[in-house]
Amino acid sequence: MEMSNMKSKRYRNRGSHHWYQLLFMMKTFEFFLHMTGGYKRGVRNAENIILRDISLSFPNLPKAFEGMTILHLSDLHLDGMKGLEDKILRLLDNRTVDLCVLTGDYRTKLHGHHKHIIERLKYLIESIQSRQGFIGILGNHDGCHIVNPMEKIGIQMLINESHFIHRGDERIQFIGTDDVHYYYTDQALHALEQIETEFSIALVHSPELYDLAAQMGIDLYLCGHTHAGQVCLPGGIPFIKHLSRGKRYYRGHWHYQKMQGITHAGVGTSGIPVRFNTRGEILIHRLHRK
Repeated sequence: MEMSNMKSKRYRNRGSHHWYQLLFMMKTFEFFLHMTGGYKRGVRNAENIILRDISLSFPNLPKAFEGMTILHLSDLHLDGMKGLEDKILRLLDNRTVDLCVLTGDYRTKLHGHHKHIIERLKYLIESIQSRQGFIGILGNHDGCHIVNPMEKIGIQMLINESHFIHRGDERIQFIGTDDVHYYYTDQALHALEQIETEFSIALVHSPELYDLAAQMGIDLYLCGHTHAGQVCLPGGIPFIKHLSRGKRYYRGHWHYQKMQGITHAGVGTSGIPVRFNTRGEILIHRLHRK
């Protein structure tokens, strides 16, 4: 699909990407911001990243995992903002977490080389203190050729597969899918079906599989992609959500049936390095047994 410049969405036929239309819209909006004096303010907003601690409670969390901390980074877009890695590390301030998960979109460009992205990722993860390592998935900006280089620097990539974390005789399961916004295949669904533990966490780039994940029995759904709208009206009302399904879950902590979900607002920015009425964020989830 990448080589043929095709996209595939759930319940829809494959079609061609229309990159030029999107690029034209972004360039027009960027020109408008420069003309009205809003560009610099938007850049300052994008650089004003915050760290959030989120407590999540579950009745079926194994006792051994009480208090587990998960650092959640999403939509870094490292080639879009200068010095983003150092901003992240300053906010973390040498905090140690049990696990770090990355839910896709490591670069802004959709094509081209990625060596500079790997170098910046390597610097970032070598400076983050994570007891049980790093797990990552692909986003719609990430080509398949980035997988092996990411694994070489220490990020375990889950492409429609599972990873288990053990504590004594108990374990929890992480299920990571390929990007489902542009490159959906039924392999993502098959991956979510393979639950083997009492407690499971899905890592999906966007919230668009929320209903299937809940149906399969996933307990926690971690995603990003939307940037919480990135450019919004006052009150956080987005112009664009970039979602085909699950549009009500475009940001924040949400519930669907028995499943809880977190849609990360993104650390970086997509397209233009500006934000209005949204905040870039770093999330630390702390798991509790209810």
